[in-house]
Amino acid sequence: MDRLKSLRAQKRAYIYGVVEQINEQWVFFDEEDEAHELAHLPEEVELFRFGQWIKGWLGEDGDVYVAERYTLKNGDRLRYVKPLPHAYEQWLSQLPDHAFFHFIHLVNEWHFSVYDCLYCYNYMLFAEKGVNFLIFDNSVDMCNVQHYFDEKQHRFELTLQTGKKVIGVQLDY
Repeated sequence: MDRLKSLRAQKRAYIYGVVEQINEQWVFFDEEDEAHELAHLPEEVELFRFGQWIKGWLGEDGDVYVAERYTLKNGDRLRYVKPLPHAYEQWLSQLPDHAFFHFIHLVNEWHFSVYDCLYCYNYMLFAEKGVNFLIFDNSVDMCNVQHYFDEKQHRFELTLQTGKKVIGVQLDY
């Protein structure tokens, strides 16, 4: 599985909602019923049609371009990939593949999604050896991740608010 597919397969990877036209403006209402102008959504979205999600791109005036141009209707369902914090996105891209997939496995085993990250301090942007700090919240538990890295290994320490801890090490090869 490649990185992009593994990220999009994560729980809570998408923001779901419906669209409505209000005063000639298209508005996206997410699952928490918060309103967002369609123009503020990412360009790449997915439209739910015929029982499946179809990848498309937002156009102007309520158009979505899938295989052909589709004009939105009130109540149409859209979803888009939840944006990741910039430092976290950079950190994920800096991890070698084996460490990236190991990290995802560890986080998922504890019922967290990669998209549950609230905070990431990415020290790898500044040094070749050190520790990164990440905090996750899945609405049930909080998890602190410390990522120790150097030229030989990536070590992940995950600690829940209960004190339960797991350590996973990936050697560079």
